[in-house]
Amino acid sequence: MFLDELSVNVRGGRGGDGCVHFARRKYQPFGGPDGGDGGAGGDVLLVGARQVDALDHLQLRRTIGGGGSNGEGKLRTGARGADCELEVPPGTLALTGTADAERGCVTASGERVLLARGGRGGKGNPHFATGGRRAPKQAESGRDGEQANCLLRYRIYAGTMLIEPRMEEFPLLPRLLKRELHEADWQLYCSKPRWVRIIHDYHPFDVAYIAGEIGEDGQLEIPFLHHLYWAESAVINLQPLEELAPECWPELHGRLLELPLRRCRNITVISDRQLFEPWRLETEGGEAAEVSCATAGSADDSIAVFTSQLTGGTVS
Repeated sequence: MFLDELSVNVRGGRGGDGCVHFARRKYQPFGGPDGGDGGAGGDVLLVGARQVDALDHLQLRRTIGGGGSNGEGKLRTGARGADCELEVPPGTLALTGTADAERGCVTASGERVLLARGGRGGKGNPHFATGGRRAPKQAESGRDGEQANCLLRYRIYAGTMLIEPRMEEFPLLPRLLKRELHEADWQLYCSKPRWVRIIHDYHPFDVAYIAGEIGEDGQLEIPFLHHLYWAESAVINLQPLEELAPECWPELHGRLLELPLRRCRNITVISDRQLFEPWRLETEGGEAAEVSCATAGSADDSIAVFTSQLTGGTVS
């Protein structure tokens, strides 16, 4: 089962306790306090990893940072607790439990986002020595780490996205891959958003692909349409629907209006007939994305429209 949203409770590691210790050396029996500080607790971090394409693996993952070690004599500071690193695919956002505020987002492999900071280590007894109190038997306990309830939301981090229904006629995916797709292949592409590498004029492009299907009520169902969140440009190929396109467009139009979009600039809908006049869609950044309809009478026309979007050309 593909999981793209997950609520996790994270907690930074507890800091180690400071040490109460006094120096005992040859010829120096009263050397004074020399207890070390406790080590800091480990942090809880999100780490981008390209080999991960969902959040399923985090369901049973420990989300607590390692505890810091206690300080020791001879001013030896305790070891810092191990960080808890949660690998997530690029495009993952971390939100507060109520989804009101964004704590950070991972957009590249290796990028890190702090979810919970580990607690500070306690101070050893040398910190409590004064002129009138030269042998303090007091040390500080380690502090607890931060605790938070976070909502992780994965949206595929793609510049260009292709969305189309799985139909026998006019699908672009087999033509872009230059091979026939069998039933097992289609099941693979329908199970979750997928990356597709397209070679155009010897230049490779990585495109996110989302498949839809026609439901029993005759409407177009695109379960992963919300993954448009990061896309800069998108092509929605309705040409395979043929005469069903005018019936399916109103519901799709309504879903587009409700979608949160981060950086979208344009959305092109391909159909064998003109479905609507160009209009603009508001994004989270306050800018407007252009939504237009391109008519295509053949599969070659659809390829040309998609390629122009892919390479930054003008769609007419």
